[in-house]
Amino acid sequence: MFQSRLLGQARHLKIVYSLIGISLLVLLAVPAVAEADLLLYLPGTGVVQADLLDIETFDDEADWERYSNPLGVELGVENGVYRAFTMNAGYVWGLNEQQHEDVLLEVEVTPLTVYFENAFGVMCRADTTNNGDGYYFMINGNGYYSIRMGQGDEVLPLVEWRRSNAIHRELDRNVIRALCVDDYLALYVNDELLAVVTDDTYNAGYSGLSVAAASNTDVDVAFDNLAIYAVTQP
Repeated sequence: MFQSRLLGQARHLKIVYSLIGISLLVLLAVPAVAEADLLLYLPGTGVVQADLLDIETFDDEADWERYSNPLGVELGVENGVYRAFTMNAGYVWGLNEQQHEDVLLEVEVTPLTVYFENAFGVMCRADTTNNGDGYYFMINGNGYYSIRMGQGDEVLPLVEWRRSNAIHRELDRNVIRALCVDDYLALYVNDELLAVVTDDTYNAGYSGLSVAAASNTDVDVAFDNLAIYAVTQP
């Protein structure tokens, strides 16, 4: 199972340590892709509304953060997708430049490498200084998923790596959906709820796309059709 380690001098790299996992809760409604308005039911909170802010199809190189590092990190729009590649062990991310508080993110993701001991997904409430702090909603090509928190030089597990048959394996496409409302964090993959946890460390920040490689492998992923919703009380 994927675990990343120390990363040397490259930008956007973090260390992973292990903590005790947190029990799952229940989330009842699954929002549809790219609808203008969604109504969601959150246990303990009631009905909330999600309003579409943007659909990013990555048709322009300026659509998302671009970055290149001679140590083997490449982020940027390429051939109509956002491609994220690293050959260094650890987390790499690209951010937008619009701050959100309560947000719903949904994106299509397709691995481009035969190495599956890696991870890829989305970030919410990423620190605006681009230091890697924030919440990570990650899966990998072996069918594992996790919700994690970047804090300082670590990416800590809020939900430990677990396996699900809902995740399409190896080079197949998956749709990842992340929900961040107050202290409520939920991860869906392919319309199935996989994990829920509560944490109030971060309450606002940028949205992000992230990948992580394990030692002695690389990760190469294409992100497409990213939908960003603002979540509010109706």
